[in-house]
Amino acid sequence: MFDGVSALLVAYIDNAGLARSKVLPRARLDTAAAGGATISRSVASLLAVDDAVLSTPNIDAAIGDLRCIPDLGALAVLDAERGLAWAPSDLCRLDGAPDPICQRTALKDVLATAEVAGFDFTVGFELEFSVFRGTKDDPVLAHAGPGYGNTPFIELEAFHLDLLEALAAAGVPVSQLHPEYGNGQLEVSLEPADPVTAADQFLLARLVIARTAQAHGLLVSFSPVPVPGEATNGCHIHLSARRDGRNVFHDPNSPTGIGVAGEHMIAGVLAHVGDTVALLGGSVLSFTRLRPHSWAGSYICWGKGNREASVRYMAGQQGREDAQANMELKVADAAANPYLAVAAFLAMALDGVDKDLTLSPEITVDPDTLTEAERAERGVRTFSPDLGQALVALESSELVTRTFHPLLLEAYLTVRRHEWTTYGRMVAEEVAARLRFRY
Repeated sequence: MFDGVSALLVAYIDNAGLARSKVLPRARLDTAAAGGATISRSVASLLAVDDAVLSTPNIDAAIGDLRCIPDLGALAVLDAERGLAWAPSDLCRLDGAPDPICQRTALKDVLATAEVAGFDFTVGFELEFSVFRGTKDDPVLAHAGPGYGNTPFIELEAFHLDLLEALAAAGVPVSQLHPEYGNGQLEVSLEPADPVTAADQFLLARLVIARTAQAHGLLVSFSPVPVPGEATNGCHIHLSARRDGRNVFHDPNSPTGIGVAGEHMIAGVLAHVGDTVALLGGSVLSFTRLRPHSWAGSYICWGKGNREASVRYMAGQQGREDAQANMELKVADAAANPYLAVAAFLAMALDGVDKDLTLSPEITVDPDTLTEAERAERGVRTFSPDLGQALVALESSELVTRTFHPLLLEAYLTVRRHEWTTYGRMVAEEVAARLRFRY
């Protein structure tokens, strides 16, 4: 397993949505699976986006150690020539048991519930990001469009091709890569995988993108709003579900084209997404992004192919619906912890099935074109206007409190409240400049 490996980057992503790591040298690799790397409880769960070290009533920043135990089954080689490898990790207590604050374990716990219910889930990420030339103090967007055009591809052709090669070498399957709508914006769509693997590959893809960009003299930002006034970056999450071998999001005999369980799942997401949005993109900037006419899904509703709906139903190509039909959650972004975001997505969907929730009528137009009265009549709602109010809704959500361990939720709320207190009153331009290259 470790042939040719001289260093192992043991990776995790924290409650601020920042990817962090410890590096084990070759001499430590033989015991990596059991021993991992030491990490303090505070660093694992209470570092803020600006690296402020926080405390909660039940987690003291100065006390307690954990182990980052790498999942060697997910090991990937980043640099074969230098011998650098990567692996995601679980946060474990010193006795080896998963710690309650481990976000990756939280996702595994939700998957165990799904397995009992007989569902087999797969998840696919679409990751938007912005590429800059220059320096962090004086960045310039690396292309000026046109959106989806040949020109930005050609201008960054070497980067595009090297990125595809690097992702393939790291074992990250890619569906497509293209220049996006905005200036300097690109998107990578990852192939669907089981939810934990999908979140792992999301984390790995971000690292590969950043390393490849640096090799080309470029800077990358995964921030939801890297430059106010320019296109914003989402991280759309696609969810597929099968039970008894059948795609629950496809039923040719249903008026909606969706199976009964699939309708319940969409209804469950719509019922809870307003209360969980702070898990799906918990930055102050996430709420700057959630604006109409930005294809961010800023209204709580669903529709077939509707890019302004928070839940976009994807029916699939004719003749391939059983293989392709899924639902897309558009409100997520890369400031989220992907394990928590996917866990919340699954929990919402499963709750809809448990409660046999009825799916509201489809919205077949841009919901912003409806009057307030029309939106109210059709059950179309809006999200909390800012992170502060979203955190209040998150803390009071019954679904959230029964899905996530109290210590994990306490740590998450503490980290995100610091972000709201510190940045919530600043203008978007100042927040964007401070956080642009944190993600």
